[in-house]
Amino acid sequence: MEFNATFIVSIISFIVFTLIMNEILYKPIANIVEEREHMINENYENAAVSKDKTTAIYTDRDEKLSKTAADNKKLTAEKMAEANNLAKNKTTEAKQNSTAQINEAKSNIQNRSEVLNNELKGRIDELADNISAKVLGEC
Repeated sequence: MEFNATFIVSIISFIVFTLIMNEILYKPIANIVEEREHMINENYENAAVSKDKTTAIYTDRDEKLSKTAADNKKLTAEKMAEANNLAKNKTTEAKQNSTAQINEAKSNIQNRSEVLNNELKGRIDELADNISAKVLGEC
């Protein structure tokens, strides 16, 4: 094999061609690929952050819903107990009032009965006297 000036010129041409191609074609393409990788990585990181925020929001929402449901159940139970106690108190009060009214009515009836019995006894005595006077006077 023979090395002559054509071979050296070809090597120098190839090196110059490679340097020119590197500057003109390879570096811009490498920069574009690098920018795209950076953009993809940034978007992936943003998506991961957004996913974490979304998960936190959903977790917070679920906790608030659970707490609200528990509070509603507790409040409903308290209000039901309060309503039951109020109804029980009203029923007891109504029973006491009706018992008092019945006892008062019984007392009034008994007093009136005694008054009428005494009045009738007085009239019976009067009638008996009238009858005996008429029977004795007519005989």
